Amino acid sequence: MRVSSIRLRLTVWYATLVAFTIILLGSTVYIAAAWGLRKAADVELISGLDGIDTFLHHKLAIHEMNDLGEELREHSALMPRGKMFRVRDANGKVLYQPDAMAAVKDVKPPPTGIHKESQTAAGHNYQTISRMAHVGPYVFSLQVAVDQTGYGELMERLALLFLFCIPLAACAAAAGGYWMSGRVLAPVHLITATANTIDAKNLQRRLALSGNGDELDQLSITINSMLDRIAASYDRIAQFTGDASHELRGPVALVRSTAELLMMDAADVERVRRGLTDILTESDYMTRLIADLLTLARNGLEENTAGRELFELGASVAAMTSRATIQADLKQIRLDVDPVEKLLPIHGNQVVVERVLMILLDNAIRYTPSGGRIVVKTWSEGQRCGYTVSDTGIGIAREHHSRVFERFYRVNTARTHGDGSSGLGLAIARSLVELHGGSIHLDSEPGQGSSFEISFAAADFAALPLKSFSTV
Repeated sequence: MRVSSIRLRLTVWYATLVAFTIILLGSTVYIAAAWGLRKAADVELISGLDGIDTFLHHKLAIHEMNDLGEELREHSALMPRGKMFRVRDANGKVLYQPDAMAAVKDVKPPPTGIHKESQTAAGHNYQTISRMAHVGPYVFSLQVAVDQTGYGELMERLALLFLFCIPLAACAAAAGGYWMSGRVLAPVHLITATANTIDAKNLQRRLALSGNGDELDQLSITINSMLDRIAASYDRIAQFTGDASHELRGPVALVRSTAELLMMDAADVERVRRGLTDILTESDYMTRLIADLLTLARNGLEENTAGRELFELGASVAAMTSRATIQADLKQIRLDVDPVEKLLPIHGNQVVVERVLMILLDNAIRYTPSGGRIVVKTWSEGQRCGYTVSDTGIGIAREHHSRVFERFYRVNTARTHGDGSSGLGLAIARSLVELHGGSIHLDSEPGQGSSFEISFAAADFAALPLKSFSTV
């Protein structure tokens, strides 16, 4: 297994965390137990001193000193096992001590207060406490000892238990963590395996979702979205390649055949002139065709959606119709603008939106005969606004309405590239409008002219960045 694998790292981290937790918990329990046992021993020692003191006060009130030793022996028999005491008088004479107490070092207590000490005697660990007791005219030295050997052994066993549990728990945590991380990462392996099978031949395949809505599902959704964008880009490239190879075949063949004919009979000046004119015409057509194909291929990319700003559609319509007036005048076509008083601003790429209008005006001028009329009317309704380009041209039959926005679709033979059109204008217009969340609609009848309506959503000021408002 690779050291850098996530599964191994998760296993190591999990085992380390469990081991650290057990060490911390064990240390806390050990310290707390030791403190508790020591505290209990101190309480037991002090209670022993207090019990002897009380016993002496009670007995000396009704007995003489001569009988005190025997009384203390009887009192000692009542003490729990492992607890014993020694009593001396003011002269240091031992009044009572059990046999086991003889091995415990006698410690003279201070005049006031108590003295505590830990001792080891005869293989046993003792905790001792000493103090002076004043009973009437008598002064006694009291010392109580508690055997702590059992407590020490208990603490040793507790420490050994924790030392045994730490590696055992770490191994169990490592095994459990390895198994658990394997289950957690299984969907990642599935995602990797599925992603590795996706290539140009099956770009439509997508990663399956578990339905849990967890982070792995979010990762799959993100990858699927990326694949959607890649597939769309690939489709645009494939479409561009197919369209270019199909549409350029005719003009290239014409240029070639024209050039071959000119080479066969270069002496005929008029024929050469016509041939060169045809070559220039076809070259211009191919230039426009390639430019239009590139526009369609790039639609949806950043250059067509970036640079969005707030702008007033009426101003764009006025500017574009002013530019188209010269072209309309050359064909003796009247171009009028019917504006509304105020249009809501829209948010988009102004250059791209203006290009849509120029495509529609160019089409209207191309297919409207001399003496005709073109009207551009702006409108605003609710939260939408737009414009309508109407002409008195040749019109389009209804059976063609659903297809006029397709690439290279031509209604009749009159619309060939001899008129300077690549057959891509309306396809480009629809694509650019849809990029801005708008719509385009055609209303036309043969001999009655055509009317194209463009609709955009008005700008939502609440959803726009502050810098957008400076462009109004």
